[in-house]
Amino acid sequence: MSAVLQQLDSALTGLAYSIWHLLTFPFSRSSRWRSLRLLSVCRDPFVLNRIALSRLLPEPFVITVGPLKSLDHNTSEYELVCLAALVKAASAERVFEIGTYDGRSSRAMAINLPDQGQLTTLNLPPGKSTNSSGECTGDSVLNVKVTSGKRFLDTPEAARIEQVFGDSATFDFKAYAGAMDIVFIDGSHTRAYVENDTEVARQLVKSTGGWIVWHDATLYGVAQYLKMQITKHGWPLRLIDGTTLMLGYCREGRIVPLPLAAR
Repeated sequence: MSAVLQQLDSALTGLAYSIWHLLTFPFSRSSRWRSLRLLSVCRDPFVLNRIALSRLLPEPFVITVGPLKSLDHNTSEYELVCLAALVKAASAERVFEIGTYDGRSSRAMAINLPDQGQLTTLNLPPGKSTNSSGECTGDSVLNVKVTSGKRFLDTPEAARIEQVFGDSATFDFKAYAGAMDIVFIDGSHTRAYVENDTEVARQLVKSTGGWIVWHDATLYGVAQYLKMQITKHGWPLRLIDGTTLMLGYCREGRIVPLPLAAR
């Protein structure tokens, strides 16, 4: 509760200062910036659910990141750092990724796995531009614009990456059930798919506990679904500051508070 009160106090202080600034300097660049910033905070559905990356990591902490350069439809460079850091901090050995695209995030996570670790990444079959229902969506169209996993092909990390193909709505996940330390959801962004992929992820993580990470959590159907889970079902999710990565911790199929070290 203290964290919530602290954020509320900061928000009210910011509001008071912004009003004073607007009345005193109504046309200044600083006033316009403060007003837009305040509006963005007010419209942020996850303003009380944020966490700094540093709170998830020990000090000091060393990771390897690559390929860092972000292209269209990739995670941001900082988001890639966060993914790599989470894999390393969790001492993950098994990771499942829903949505390969060009394989940039696959490689970044695989780099931080131990030698015996494995990352499995699922993508629509090559050349397929529709989902299992025959619908052509913005996400499915991307599948024909890039070679799946091209940014990890012929790299040293490829030996730790298993590429599988299919639609997450119909794919048979039984072989991976209860085996994952981390599941990264970055497939279709419709609410129905996010709900399906989340239920799948809850079955994939180890019963003793594992992480679920959603990309684009502040956008599209991802935001709609996650906001509902937080407000109606009390899921204790946390959005990493400066990213669209939402974190959840799952134990025995249930979303539970983050491990103590991550609070």
